[in-house]
Amino acid sequence: MMDHRVVSDNGLASKPGGCTIDVRLPWYRALPLSTVRLEAVEIDGETIDPARVSFELEGEKLRPADLAARTDKWWYVLDSAFVHVDGKETPKGTSHDVAVTISFRPPYIMGLNRIVRTAKTLVAQ
Repeated sequence: MMDHRVVSDNGLASKPGGCTIDVRLPWYRALPLSTVRLEAVEIDGETIDPARVSFELEGEKLRPADLAARTDKWWYVLDSAFVHVDGKETPKGTSHDVAVTISFRPPYIMGLNRIVRTAKTLVAQ
């Protein structure tokens, strides 16, 4: 269900000192960030060290480990979030294999832990 929506089709952007991946919540309802985990980011077969990754929602950047404490911030299904990767150059116009794995535990479905990995080949914008 909705596995194709984690990484947006035009979701790779080249940035100074790294890149950004546009991601979507692969669920049908909004979730508090405290229930979401950014499990893994891979670019061109390289698993990115979590210390080089940040998660941005509505202009606020967080380290993946900081999501668990954010009971006050919700990720809505129509909103993009952005995964920033420091030190991974993706020059504009070049093609890259991108994979993002997200897990989440909806607070209204006891015991469910959904893990979604989406991989796409994207051209950096």
